[in-house]
Amino acid sequence: MSKRTDTVWEAAPHTVAKITMLGHYLFVWFSVLGTTFRGRDLWYIDGFAGPGEYTNFSSGSPRAAIKAAEAALQNPQWKAGKIRCFFIEENKARFAHLSQLVAGLTIDKRVTVQIFLGTFVEGIEWLKSQTVNPFASDNPVFSFIDPFGTRGLWFEAVSDLLSRPSCEVLINFDSDGVSRVLKAGEDANHVENLNRLFGTSTWQEELDVGLGLTMLSRKAVDFYLRLLRDLPKVDYAFPFEMTSKKGLVNYHLVFASQHPKGLQKMKESMRKIDQSGEFTFCDAHVGQQNLFSTDNMSFYARQLSEKFRGRTVSYPEIERFALNESPFLNCKAMLRTLEESGMIEVTCNKPRRRVGTFPDGSSISVRFIGGGA
Repeated sequence: MSKRTDTVWEAAPHTVAKITMLGHYLFVWFSVLGTTFRGRDLWYIDGFAGPGEYTNFSSGSPRAAIKAAEAALQNPQWKAGKIRCFFIEENKARFAHLSQLVAGLTIDKRVTVQIFLGTFVEGIEWLKSQTVNPFASDNPVFSFIDPFGTRGLWFEAVSDLLSRPSCEVLINFDSDGVSRVLKAGEDANHVENLNRLFGTSTWQEELDVGLGLTMLSRKAVDFYLRLLRDLPKVDYAFPFEMTSKKGLVNYHLVFASQHPKGLQKMKESMRKIDQSGEFTFCDAHVGQQNLFSTDNMSFYARQLSEKFRGRTVSYPEIERFALNESPFLNCKAMLRTLEESGMIEVTCNKPRRRVGTFPDGSSISVRFIGGGA
C-alpha cells in the first residue's frame, strides 16, 4: 500500500468519502452563490492541495473542485463572474504532479486555476498581495484546509479567512494528532505547535494530558470550536466525526461560517454521503450520537431543554443552538417534541398558530419550563 510520504498514494475509503462530500458541497455552494452574487467572482482555496489524484481514485480535492465548478457553471441562471481556484501545496513533488495534471485538463474558460508552491500560511499571504484577490474585494470564498497532522494549520490564517463576510472553511482537524503531540511533550515541540494551531496558549488550561486519547481528542475539538465561535460574527461551527462502521477510522471535519445556510447545506451533504453505508458522520461533542442514521429526537430535545431551562428565548437563538449542537437543519422538530410534552410555552405573533408548528416569517419566543422529554 502507498504511504503518504509518496508523491501519490492510495486513498483510504474515508478519504474517498471526504472528497466525494467536498465535491457535492462545492457544487451546491457554487450554484447558490453563482445565482446570487451578480458579477462577483467566487473563490475556492485549497490549503493543502496534494498531487490532485490518488493511485486508486482519480479525483483529489483540486480535481473535485474543478468538476464542481464546471457543473455549476452550466446553470442558465448563473449571475456571478468567474470561479477562481487557488491551490496551495508545499511538497515540491506533489506540486509538480498537480501542475502537470491540471495542465492536461480541458477546463471551462470561466474557471481559473493558480497553483502555489509553499505552506498554507505563505500561500494566503501571497494571494493577499496580488492585484486580483478575494480579500481586497470581499468576494465569496470557500476554503478546504486538509493538512497531514497538526503542523501548518495556523489559527491566525483561519481567523483571517473567517473575518470575511462571505467566507466558509472546512477543516480536517486532526484531534487525535493534537492528543499525541500533547502527550509527546517537548519531543513534538508541543508548545509552539499547539500555540499556532489554537492561536493562543490557553490550551494549556483546557487540555489535560492525563486524559485518555479519545477523551482528549474530543476536548481538543470542543476547545477549537469555542475559539472559532468567539471570532466576530462566526456564529456557526460544527464538528463532524467520521467513523468507520467497523470502528477503523475516527477523525473530525470542522465547518465554520458566518451564515446558517452554509451549515444547513453542509449537513445535507454529509447526510447524502453517509447513506453510502461505509462510513458514518457522528456528532463529536454530544455523547457520540450517530448523526444521520438514528436521529434521536428525544436526546436532542433534552439537550435543548437543559440548555435553556427556566429562560424565555427568541427563536433565532434556538435556531442557532440547533444548528451548532444537533444534527438537524432547524429547531422545529425538537420544539414540537417539547411543546407536545408540555415542556415549553410558545408566544407567536400569529394568533392561529397550531401547537407544534413554527411558521416561517413569524415572531416567536419560547419559555422553557423544564422536565424530561
